[in-house]
Amino acid sequence: MSMASPNEYRGYIKLPEKKLYDCSIRLDFNGHVDVQPRNASLRGFSLRMLVPGKQLSDEQSEMSITLTPEQWLDLIDAMKAEFESVQKARKDFNDIQ
Repeated sequence: MSMASPNEYRGYIKLPEKKLYDCSIRLDFNGHVDVQPRNASLRGFSLRMLVPGKQLSDEQSEMSITLTPEQWLDLIDAMKAEFESVQKARKDFNDIQ
């Protein structure tokens, strides 16, 4: 049995014409640095979603996107804005009660 990653969450996979598959999904993210003599630059970030196999040797389904540093920061800002919007809606609902 593979060990759970600290970045493992409940989720699902839905493919066209297939049944919904409820499972654990691991979210990994890492930065890419280009290193050249006398110069290192941040090239971007990868977000990878994997479905862990039952054994370490099992092949894993994987999906990945690569973001520029600006896209990475925009994504973080968008997630913060969504969080704040949902918190406001929750507060408004609580105020009604």
